[in-house]
Amino acid sequence: MTPRNNRASLLAPLLVLFAAAASRAEDRYAFIVSGDCQYLAENSANPMKLDPYAEIANSRFIKLMNKFPGKTISKKLGGGKVSGDILGILVTGDLIESLDKRGGNYPPMQRFEWERFQADYGLKGGDGRLPWPVYELHGNHDGPQGDTFVIEGIISRNKERPGVSSRSTNGLHYSWDWGPLHLVNLGIFVGEGEKRREGHHYSPRSSLEFLKKDLGKKVGASGRPVILSFHLPPFIAEYDWPKEDLAEFWKTINAYNVVAMFHGHTHGSPPSRNRWNGRQFAPKLKDGLDLFNPDDSGAARTARDNPRKGTGIAHGVLYVELIDHPGAENDTLLVRSYATRDNWRTHDWHSVWKRKVSIPEKK
Repeated sequence: MTPRNNRASLLAPLLVLFAAAASRAEDRYAFIVSGDCQYLAENSANPMKLDPYAEIANSRFIKLMNKFPGKTISKKLGGGKVSGDILGILVTGDLIESLDKRGGNYPPMQRFEWERFQADYGLKGGDGRLPWPVYELHGNHDGPQGDTFVIEGIISRNKERPGVSSRSTNGLHYSWDWGPLHLVNLGIFVGEGEKRREGHHYSPRSSLEFLKKDLGKKVGASGRPVILSFHLPPFIAEYDWPKEDLAEFWKTINAYNVVAMFHGHTHGSPPSRNRWNGRQFAPKLKDGLDLFNPDDSGAARTARDNPRKGTGIAHGVLYVELIDHPGAENDTLLVRSYATRDNWRTHDWHSVWKRKVSIPEKK
């Protein structure tokens, strides 16, 4: 074999690989992140409807989501259109309003609120008023100690939730995959043990134990991108998220390719991004993990001092895209916010956050 032929034979496999990589189009994985819909029933021993402002907020949001696929994205946020193939919607807790309260009309209100959430959101896509699968977790308004009928409802729903590949021993926390992306829902906050620590507020229901086991088994050393969701923000008061749990949470996730975390609880329209490097939280940190607050989607209600006015009528939601380019470089996570100041009467795009991420090349 001549030197020229030898070089050609060596280059041929490389050219085939290059051509295959070049011919593969980018893969996009699109989904919605919302939070704190907080369905609030009318104050009645036999509620038949929601508070009027809660009704307007949540009904308009459901209608907006049904029209969201194909929506034109503002040029200032990168342009293009919302995917017509949305994989699902994450809901970061506080599904209903009243389950942290007792007595009076609250018991029947709580049942009505939960029934309405399920009717609107459904579970598998198309069995409610949303066209996509739903991936909710619980917040403090759903039961601060994780022991209410809503928590039991989530556990039951997890058994039939599309794509779930792992569930915690207690059935409450779960994970699933969308393409190369591994997602984990972790309840009210990430902590050790079933019950709350002495002198602290909430029960973690062993979410930290599940996270460690799940990441070790489902992700391992693969380098796959990971997204985590929970209700409380990690920068909340130590009374709510114990420092021991927070430190162990950081130690756990720092060993993996966590590309984003989503929380609820704080509302605060429009949606926002914070960053965490294990030592401090700040929006403009140069290094660290991204923490996104989708704002609330429906936590409006009649003002106590004026029944003709509503309060909590600013809302938001996030549209997320993971873009997997050919090769192992130049992959991107895009998070865009969409917001309203008038209970979803009018609404528009607000902000965009872009981050380079690493997605291992398919073998």
